Amino acid sequence: MGKVVSMPNNTNRHLTLGQRALKSQNYASAVAHLEKAFKQAPAFEIARLLVSAYNGLSQPQEAVGYLSEFMEDFLAHPEDTATLYDTLIALPDYRFAWAVLHHVQPDQQHSVKARIEAAEAADMAKHQAEITELARQLRHLGGFEPHQQEELLKNLGRLPRTALISAARANLADPDVHPAVRISLLDALTAVDDDQPVMVAGYQQSGEVVPNALPGVLGDHTLLAVLDQIQRQIGLGDPELMRATVEVLRFELGYLYPFIDAVIPDPAHFAASYFHKEAASVTKAEQALFNWMQQQTAKLMDMA
Repeated sequence: MGKVVSMPNNTNRHLTLGQRALKSQNYASAVAHLEKAFKQAPAFEIARLLVSAYNGLSQPQEAVGYLSEFMEDFLAHPEDTATLYDTLIALPDYRFAWAVLHHVQPDQQHSVKARIEAAEAADMAKHQAEITELARQLRHLGGFEPHQQEELLKNLGRLPRTALISAARANLADPDVHPAVRISLLDALTAVDDDQPVMVAGYQQSGEVVPNALPGVLGDHTLLAVLDQIQRQIGLGDPELMRATVEVLRFELGYLYPFIDAVIPDPAHFAASYFHKEAASVTKAEQALFNWMQQQTAKLMDMA
């Protein structure tokens, strides 16, 4: 019987070959090997190389998933933060770039901010007509069908910060813009640190808010309090029901942002009424709110 020779570890082999290909700027080969290495050992040290390889191939969109999965790691060291911004600027996604800036190491923030601003200026100089047309469409979302609003919203990050702010603010009091779209726009203003008051339409009310003073829809204290009450009432006996209910209600409550606390003064009572909509304790105001939320969800389904 012949001597058994151990084969080299495939992960190490693909990683080594991927590193060599990346160093020689053979980006297609680098991606092929590094993808195999990452599949076998999904670690940041491989992900960071993959992001660089995809950037080298001019395919930054393929790198976004790795940025999201390892965001804290990319922000931990200057060279990895630079790679992260190579990707965001190449996309480009200025909304994401400005939002992440809040989490960049303090001693890097000034240089990273300058880099974003320089990229925006160069982009505007080269693609002014394209950016101006997109901004025009995004300023008037109420003139589009709901599914078109959603499609246009996907392009919001393409706009440099100043154009993004101008386009987003124009829609926040428009009743023809779906609440979910309006709230996504408001969250975008929070992300890019818009510090100017703006009027926002809400459920049966309107009000003026300062976007960068808001917590973001997923950080709203009343929304979190309601979801906590929902989980308490379901208990641990039915995790699938808990997950599904929380997922749906998180979206539905988002329609009420940033005035959720005014609409739901008692999260515990609201949660009980939500589960028992036919109970005598359910108020007329809650019934009207439930009906409105269901109508908005039905409209949102037409956007899919």
